[in-house]
Amino acid sequence: YVDNAISEVLEVLEDENILDDTLIIVTSDHGEQLGQHVIWGHAGLHEAVIKIPLIMRCPKLLPQNLRVKGYAQHVDLVPTILEAAGIKTTIKFDGESLLKLIDGNEIREFAVCETWGERCIVKGEWKLIIHYETEIKKLKDVFLLKDHYKGWLPFLEKYGNIGIELYNIKKDPSETINLAKKEENVVKELKGLLEDWILGHLKGDVDPILVLEKYTQPQSIEYQKL
Repeated sequence: YVDNAISEVLEVLEDENILDDTLIIVTSDHGEQLGQHVIWGHAGLHEAVIKIPLIMRCPKLLPQNLRVKGYAQHVDLVPTILEAAGIKTTIKFDGESLLKLIDGNEIREFAVCETWGERCIVKGEWKLIIHYETEIKKLKDVFLLKDHYKGWLPFLEKYGNIGIELYNIKKDPSETINLAKKEENVVKELKGLLEDWILGHLKGDVDPILVLEKYTQPQSIEYQKL
C-alpha cells in the first residue's frame, strides 16, 4: 500500500516535470513491535519502535546512493527542509539540518527519545532506557478502564519495575540482554548525559513526564468514551 501511494505521488511530480526539483522525504512516526519484549504495537523505546526509515531524494541537491552515518531525529526535518529550500530564518529549532551529514559532519553526540513514562539515550554502541515507575503505575490504572486496553498489562507488569535497561545495540541489536547491573559505569555516564539534556529542555522546574495527576481521574480523560 505504501509503495503504491508513494508511486502515485512520484507520478504526479513527474507529469508536472518537477520530480527532480522536489525534495522527497520518506519516513515514519514510529515502528512496530511484533511480539518483541511482550509487545504487539508501538509502545516502548526499543529499536523496533524508534529506529525508523529516513529516505531523501533530490537529484539537484543530494548525492545518489549515499547512506550517511549519524543520529537523525524528527526535530531535524524542518531545519532540513528550510535549508534545502534556501529559506533563512531566525527561529531557533531543537533540531539541525541533516544536510550537514552529507559531508560526514556530526550534528549531535547522542540521540534522545521519550514516550509515556520512559526516556532513552543512544550513544555509540550503548542504549539506556529509563522507566519512571510512578508513571507506569498510574498508567496501569488508566488502561484498566477499558477491556481493549488490558492487552497492555503484560507490558506494564514486566517493565513497570525494571527501572533501567542497558543494551549494547551493536552486539545485541534485538535488545535481549540487559547489562544495566553489569555495566554500572556506562549507566552512570549515559544517565548523566540524559539528565543534563532534560534540564536543558525543561520549561520551569517540573519534569512533565512525572506529573500525571490529571490522568488518575477517569472523568478527566477520554478513554472511557472509546
